[in-house]
Order: sequence, then C-alpha cells, then structure tokens
Amino acid sequence: MDDDTKLATIDVRAASRRLQGVVRRTPLEPFEVPGGRIELRLKLECTQETNSFKARGAWNQLSQLDESERARGVVATSSGNHGRAVAWAARRAGVPATIFMPKNVYPNKLAACRAEQAEVVLSDTRAESEALCAERVAGGAKLVHPYDAVRTAEGAGTVGLEIGEQWPEVEVVLFPVGGGGLIGGSSMILDEMLGESVQVIGVEPEGSPNLTRALEESRPVVIDPITTKVQGLCPLDVGQLNLALAERFVDGVMTVSDEEIFAAQKTLVRSGLTVEPAGAATLAGLLSDAFPEELLEGRTPADPLRVVCVVSGGNADPEQLASLR
Repeated sequence: MDDDTKLATIDVRAASRRLQGVVRRTPLEPFEVPGGRIELRLKLECTQETNSFKARGAWNQLSQLDESERARGVVATSSGNHGRAVAWAARRAGVPATIFMPKNVYPNKLAACRAEQAEVVLSDTRAESEALCAERVAGGAKLVHPYDAVRTAEGAGTVGLEIGEQWPEVEVVLFPVGGGGLIGGSSMILDEMLGESVQVIGVEPEGSPNLTRALEESRPVVIDPITTKVQGLCPLDVGQLNLALAERFVDGVMTVSDEEIFAAQKTLVRSGLTVEPAGAATLAGLLSDAFPEELLEGRTPADPLRVVCVVSGGNADPEQLASLR
C-alpha cells in the first residue's frame, strides 16, 4: 500500500468515537510566559489515562482486534509510555500483552507495565528489544506499533482534534516528536479543521533529530548514535507513514538541547504539574532561540500569538522529579 492510500485510510474522527468514554478529553490550560507577545495554553496529556497520549493510539488499536488476533496476544517495543499504554489497553480488553523494553527504562514505567499484568522482557538496548519483538511477531503475535501504524496515528491524532475543537483560534501548535505518530495524525486533522490559519511545528531533542533528518533526506533515517538523555523522544527512526504525513501537513521542526528540555521541565513542575522531561520539550521549544522569530513580528500584549504546547508524559522518575521541586 503506497503512502497516499495509507493516508486516505486515516480517520481521526472515527478513532475519537472509539475512544469516547475510555480516554479523557484533556484540558487546555492557560500558562504565562515572559514577554506578553504570546498567549499560551498547555494541552495536558500528562493527565491522560496512563499519563500520556499513548493511551489513545493503544486503545484505538486494541479495540479493533479480531478474535484471532486477541487470542494470539499483542506485543510492543517501548521505552515506557507506549508500553504502559498497551499494557493498560490490553488488560482492559482482556488480551495478553508482552512489552519489550531496554534495561535503562525508568523503574516506575517498568513497574507500571507489570502492574497492568503485562509480561515484560528487558534487553540491553532498544535495538535488541526491537529484534526480540520482531521474533514474537513472526510467531503470530499482533504488533501494536508505537507510532508507524494507521491505527496508532489516528488515535494519537485525536489530540489535534480536541485542540481544534477547544480553541479554533489557535495559530501555532507545538508537538513533541519521537517517532512522529502524535504530530502526524494531529497535523492531518488540524489541517482539515483549521487549514492555513494554524501552523504545526515539531520539537525534538538535538541528540535524536529523527524527523529533522527524515525530512532532509526524504526517508526514515536511523539515528546512530542517539545522544539525548530524554527518554520517550528517541526511537530508532520515524516511520514512513509519519514522514509522509509530516511532508504534507507539518510546517516545521525545531531541535532543542537536553539542558533546555530539563529547564522547561523544572518550570512546569514548579508550577504544580507532574511532567517527565519528554513532556516539557514543547515548552522548551517555545522558549528557545529556535522558535521562529517571524511568527512574533508585530505581536503585542494586545494582540498576542495564540500558541498551544502539547505536554505529554507524566510518568516522571520520582527521584529526578524530586530534584526539581
């Protein structure tokens, strides 16, 4: 199936109907930033079921399994949030789940997967986890991909759908980028809803510029070595599906340093939010020199730029979180 055919099958509104009553419609909360030229609202996916947007794609996948797929069980590779979401959705659906994770995963994320009664298989690296997961898929298990799948992208895209409904006057939406499923599905529906009145921009770590490199080379690129310490934003590459979506609907991508991400996390945590580093990437992008200055030209406190930052990832390591308070 070519890219255009795949994109034509993505139905974010249908996914929204499947998710109704299962996942939360998360709030869009005002948040003050210096300067007065920006009116900022935070889309708090850190308050979602399993504390991240990943619950949306996971349930959209699990809710559509046929009986044969349910019997064979599901598998996923994850550094934490996707694994927890798949484990949660699988338990809710009554389907056995196995999650393949690198050993350096936050201990609380590992414990959360096991608390949902999923089998967890640990490996030395993310690449090894991917290989072991592929073996299980070859044996008949159903893969719930964290980002490069139609059902994942359309489930994640419900974040964009909600933003468009909650604040149709928004002009810029910033999404954190790992594998690209969130920004891919969301940019597609925002383009349908709001057209050229909104710009969609991705934010990713300098040490794992997956979407930046993929857009430059017009193909998914394996980042080696990955140098960021921000778990959750460092898959091996972006998927082909999400690259195709980004090429059509994403207006730009910026990279930020780990230091900027951790500083933004501290700002959010001290405001009372429970956010892991990956969840703070968008605020880091907004506050960084990488944010396009031309978007702010002519803006004043009386006519500010209306911006949404998607904050997803509330499964912070307790020790790391405590160090920020």
